[in-house]
Amino acid sequence: MKLHPKDTEEVQIDMSPMIDMVFLLLIFFIVAATLIEEKVKIDNLPTAKHATIPENKEDRVVVSIKDVDKIYFGPRETHPLTLDQLQQYLRAAREKDPKVKVFIRCAGDIKYKVTEKVATACGNAGVTNLIYAAHEEKIED
Repeated sequence: MKLHPKDTEEVQIDMSPMIDMVFLLLIFFIVAATLIEEKVKIDNLPTAKHATIPENKEDRVVVSIKDVDKIYFGPRETHPLTLDQLQQYLRAAREKDPKVKVFIRCAGDIKYKVTEKVATACGNAGVTNLIYAAHEEKIED
């Protein structure tokens, strides 16, 4: 007796649920990435109850911020600089001293985003040792 093998059907996998899942994951990660990029908004720089003036400022380069577009390099600078010019000054200072330190001073009403740009300019110039001036909080008796 001769037996004929049964015709086997080809197994096919339905890809539509997997494609749906890939799109859902893609949307999730796009939304999550945009949420991560948002930063906390700080209106004014904080004051400190125990703010002290550093004992030795001679070894520090001073960067003063008077307004959004008024950034000064050095204690006696009279002309405001752009962020690119500030980076050039900081690179030159870093070439003189690879361990250069920066003392950032700013007016009390300067927004955090301005000081963040100055700190980023310092980092782009290769200067990583920063100290911020804090305004002493007045304690009322």
